[in-house]
Parts: sequence; C-alpha cells; structure tokens
Amino acid sequence: MNLLLYLLLGGGVGAGLGCFGSCKSGGCPLTANWRRGALYGTVLGLVFYWVADGGQNAAAMNQSTPNVQHLTAAEFASEVPQTKLPVVVDFYATWCGPCRALSPMLDGLAEQYAGRIKFVKVNVDESPKLAEQYQITGLPTLLFLQHGITAGSVVGLVAREALIQQLEALLPTKPQPTVPRS
Repeated sequence: MNLLLYLLLGGGVGAGLGCFGSCKSGGCPLTANWRRGALYGTVLGLVFYWVADGGQNAAAMNQSTPNVQHLTAAEFASEVPQTKLPVVVDFYATWCGPCRALSPMLDGLAEQYAGRIKFVKVNVDESPKLAEQYQITGLPTLLFLQHGITAGSVVGLVAREALIQQLEALLPTKPQPTVPRS
C-alpha cells in the first residue's frame, strides 16, 4: 500500500510539473510534457519509497525470526563455532535494498532446512569488526560455514534455485549402498 502511495504521489507531482512547467523545448525531462513528467515522477516515487525504508521498519529487520537468528558479534562467537550443523550467515544492512529482498527468501529456506542447516544474520553496521574478520566487501553476503570454517560465499542478491544448490552442497551426503559383484 505504501509503495502505491509513493508511486501515485510521484507520478502526480511529475505530471503537474510537466503540465505547468516552463520548458517548451521538450528537452527538460520533468517539464517537457505531462506524460514524461508522470513517468519520471513515478520513478522518483519508487526511489523515495526505497530511501524511506521500503515500507519495512529497520528495527524489524534486526529482529530474529522463528527461522533466522539475529546475532551480535559477541553472540556470534558463542553460537556459531559450537554448532554441529552447517551455518548460513547473512551479512546485511538495514539500508540495503537487496538485503531487504533477500531476507524473506532466507526465512522461507531456513524453515525448509530447519534442523539440518542453521541460519543466522549479522548487521554489518552493528558488528563491523566481525564483517571485517570475514572480509565482507559487498552486501548482502551469504557466508556458508561448516564446523566453523568457511565453505563458500555468495555476494549480492542470489536466485532461489542457485541458493538451494549451495545449501544442498552443505548437507552431508549419504553413502550409496554398494552392491556386491559376482
């Protein structure tokens, strides 16, 4: 609902600028005509929507969900190395749009892999030394750990299918039964 409001407001303001603007040459993007003004206004409305927290409260992003645990640096040191399960660490920031897009997908996958893979998230603005320790240079970054050792990473917004392949690779493989040869 908030997105629609931002788009309509931006489009309306842009159309008004295009209709009542003073540029008659047609070269001014916002004031050439009402259609172009509405288009640019809608795009600006989308930008303002994401800048204004994308309709998602930053504090909510820092909360643990039933499937993904939010950790500080101190909690990370006591929680992650001790677990016997493979761990997926989501390094994120509340101001990062792709991080916000990845969060619900991770929560759904964490539910699907519950009991087999542990999912945690770390806010790089709250734990910069931990991000530095793991050499996080882009957001979002997913770090895959096995027995406390880095087994891989993905930087940026990853497709669900590609992420599932990474998660399956983390799981221990079952030995194939051998058939005696005659």
